[in-house]
Amino acid sequence: MKAFEIRVGQGQRLLKFQPQDKVNQFKIYAVDKAEDWIGYEQSRSVDVPQDGLLGTITVYSDHHFDFDGPGAFTGQDLLSIAAQIVKHPQFKAE
Repeated sequence: MKAFEIRVGQGQRLLKFQPQDKVNQFKIYAVDKAEDWIGYEQSRSVDVPQDGLLGTITVYSDHHFDFDGPGAFTGQDLLSIAAQIVKHPQFKAE
């Protein structure tokens, strides 16, 4: 699977997903590191690292996934991310 980009959340923030060696695991990067996209979640805001890495998600199904990282995503954001990854033609269902 090649890297791909999707828009997530109310602000339609653009994120890049880089596949990892583990099946259905992706590193999530902020495409525009200068954009104040984290401001949408004031209470959970964090600085975007220099490399833009927001975390890693492993998707098992559209409602079953693991997320680890400093990115301030809502539950709805993560559900949206998982649903879009599951729809990708190269997603490997378990």
